[in-house]
Amino acid sequence: MGRRGADPLAVCPPMIPVLIMLPPKGPSAAERWVAEGRLAAAQDLLARLHKTSPASSLSVLAADPEDREQLRRQGEILTADRSEPFHFGRELALFVEQSGLPNLAYFGGASAPLVTPEILQAAFVNVAEAREPLALVNNYFSTDWIILNHAERLIPLADRLVNDNALGWVLHHDGGFHVETLGGLAGWQTDVDTPADLLLLDGHPALGPNLGAFLASAPADCMRRIHELGRIIGTPGKILTIIGRSSASIWSQLEKRGQIWVRLFAEERGMIASGRDRQGLVRSLIGQMLEAWGPQAFVDSLVSMSDAVLWDTRVWMSHRRSWASVADRYAADLGWADKVEDTGLRALTEAIIRAPIPIITGGHGCVSGSLQAFLEALEGR
Repeated sequence: MGRRGADPLAVCPPMIPVLIMLPPKGPSAAERWVAEGRLAAAQDLLARLHKTSPASSLSVLAADPEDREQLRRQGEILTADRSEPFHFGRELALFVEQSGLPNLAYFGGASAPLVTPEILQAAFVNVAEAREPLALVNNYFSTDWIILNHAERLIPLADRLVNDNALGWVLHHDGGFHVETLGGLAGWQTDVDTPADLLLLDGHPALGPNLGAFLASAPADCMRRIHELGRIIGTPGKILTIIGRSSASIWSQLEKRGQIWVRLFAEERGMIASGRDRQGLVRSLIGQMLEAWGPQAFVDSLVSMSDAVLWDTRVWMSHRRSWASVADRYAADLGWADKVEDTGLRALTEAIIRAPIPIITGGHGCVSGSLQAFLEALEGR
């Protein structure tokens, strides 16, 4: 990307205003743990953005007062949300209108924990130099950060953007943008959306100092499962099962990086970006099997054919038309079954904890970008 033959950091940074959003922390212990990790990732991202594009404004929309105060100390421009209740697309459109500039960079607070200044600078230059509508995204089907030109085209699409996941999809299908995803590096793909996303980043060489310090004090039981997962991936002949919104590229990377067998059960990629989840159209064969057999029998079957499992449980949740609360989802991912109120999810979590193999549950990231980051970290050990 950028001018051929040029050092990306030596190119004069284009004027691209940056908006970073941080969600509310939530009251539960699991939610607050993830929120602390997100804040650490946001602090590292801001430090990298300062190195990358000092001419551009850096604005932060943080829902939690503690986060706002912490980021204020870093000298960031804080903005107040204006829509009530909060609506992602309308907030983004307001920011575009107020900036008055044709370009925009948006990041979820923890959406780029491994991105480097070089990646950012090259992306900024590439977008600023493009004449046709261009959007660079970390993930087309589930966008967490985006850099684009012709930002005014986003304004009439604001109501379609309930959250950031649909950005790439909507801008391509309804905004006339060429949407480009630059794969191949975990720095593009990794987003902290669940506890598993944080845990799988442990030991990655591109971790910033704030997030690295946070992970150094992660719960010991969780890290034990992560370390066991790493041992299994590095042991020839072992079997890793992956369930959920994964892809052939992850399968290919696993087979190239280790001499293991992979069982891949891929379902419902793009379910959020396409709106299938909101329309009640998500269907999961794995979910049907779980419901028919019951949690313990299903987990026992997984154990009988696997040495480790990575499971995007959000597909099952959408399939059953009953999403557990954020507090319950995060507690389940951390293995804190006693803190899960949803009876179905608690029974599944208890079965997973009893399993003699590591079973890591989470969202899209634990079978895609965060797993990719984990594989990169294993290479350096």
